[in-house]
Amino acid sequence: MLKRFITGSTLSLIVLFSLTQILHAAEGSVALGRYHTMLSLGAGTNSTGAFLKTNLLYNTDKGNTFDTGFGYNIDTNSLRIYPSVKVILTRYEERLDGTSISLGFGGGALYHLDRYWSLYGKYHYGIECFSPKRANSYHDINGGIRFTPISMLSLELGYRCTMLHNKTPSNTYIPVEYIAKSPYLGVSVLF
Repeated sequence: MLKRFITGSTLSLIVLFSLTQILHAAEGSVALGRYHTMLSLGAGTNSTGAFLKTNLLYNTDKGNTFDTGFGYNIDTNSLRIYPSVKVILTRYEERLDGTSISLGFGGGALYHLDRYWSLYGKYHYGIECFSPKRANSYHDINGGIRFTPISMLSLELGYRCTMLHNKTPSNTYIPVEYIAKSPYLGVSVLF
């Protein structure tokens, strides 16, 4: 009985500590590119340790993607590396079956040039999970430069390429669909 109480208490404290670390700093961002808009909400993204992040990528012509996932920030001097896993819901206007669900793996890196400027890059790869007929792959690549004049505000200039490779193209949709493929300007606020 005492062992169960100690084990339960220890696990509860670990979970509580992890949640307070994740919820310590929330972040919201908006990025505008040609024909696409990215809205993001995250918790723990700017601190060492675990983080949660949700993104909505909207394209006025092609459709949109919604993803949510978690990762872990690893800091070494000026470099931050963050592997992550996410679930991606994709809705393409030009696809026959409309919506797909993928499991994405990837991560990114952030290198601080000085107190104000940093370079970043991200990549995620996903395979459609619930389609027995064909397995379509999802790729999301973006990178750029970030300017942080104050600790609560960051401005970004980057390039985003988000695409779907259709394994069985037809007359109604092409082998590679691009949801985003352009430079973008973004702003993120830490609150």
